[in-house]
Amino acid sequence: MKTLLLAEYKKLHRSKLIFLLIFAVVMTLGVVFLQGQFSFGGKKYIDTFGWYILQVQSLTTYFVLPSLIVLFGGYIICREEQEDVLKSLKLIPIDESNMITAKMVITLLGSIFVYLILFMVSLIIEAILHLDAVNISEAVNYFVVYALTAIGVFMTVSPIIALTGLVRRSYWIAMIISEIYSFIGIFFASKEVIRAIYPISSVFVFSGIYEASIIEFMISIIINIICCLVAYKILKKIKY
Repeated sequence: MKTLLLAEYKKLHRSKLIFLLIFAVVMTLGVVFLQGQFSFGGKKYIDTFGWYILQVQSLTTYFVLPSLIVLFGGYIICREEQEDVLKSLKLIPIDESNMITAKMVITLLGSIFVYLILFMVSLIIEAILHLDAVNISEAVNYFVVYALTAIGVFMTVSPIIALTGLVRRSYWIAMIISEIYSFIGIFFASKEVIRAIYPISSVFVFSGIYEASIIEFMISIIINIICCLVAYKILKKIKY
């Protein structure tokens, strides 16, 4: 498994998707910063400590990263077939289940890595703007929020990634589907209980962004686990 993970990691150096992820991260940080220049009640949004770091997390989760994670995961699952290297892999041979597991683990690690990059950059910007307001406890709290969001987003989109690998359809189509899937979560954000049931909005309950009851929190965990189980069932059917 360690060898497969290392192999998948090295393959990413040749992928243009990394540049797409970097572009998305930079654009998100810039858009939210510009959005913060708008005023309400004579005060800019960005002048409030915590607004920027939370807005970055919200914007990326509803509009950007779920679809990119699906694109990323779908690509690395399907790339062997599309690049016509399956014959070589069968000569080695490679255990298919281990290879698919390695691809999903790399996708999870990629999700965590991107979210933590967003966290570090947004925290630095918050520190530049509000140095006196930044403290260790706040930083740790936001770190936990971003880390749990990264894990939750991967879990909720994992069935789409798995289905992309099963049907061997374009992962760009899967990206569009996941974009719609994540955008719909906005309409459930203010609805108690329902927001914990819909997978994408449940991520905000799971990560602690929304003030929710214990019941909502438990429902969000169950929903995330169900998404993983569905993905597992689909992945079991994949045959190269």
